[in-house]
Amino acid sequence: MTVTIRKQSVDRLARRLATLRGVTITNAVEGALEAAFLAETRRKSPSEIAREILAERGVVLAPGARKPVTQSAYHDLDHDLIGEDD
Repeated sequence: MTVTIRKQSVDRLARRLATLRGVTITNAVEGALEAAFLAETRRKSPSEIAREILAERGVVLAPGARKPVTQSAYHDLDHDLIGEDD
């Protein structure tokens, strides 16, 4: 099976990574793809983050249940979802 890298800058990066790791280009690309795949699959969705933040504040989202969200929970939720600290 063959993968062709047509972009020179990507080829350079693959070669640099292989040299840094002391592995073949194939192994360097494989490791980079595995790391990227794991990062993508571990990433939480905004709704998962929201559920966690609200659960910390004692608000559990259940089908049909309605409970107002406190101002502090809303503030934290808003900032966590957009990636701000405060």
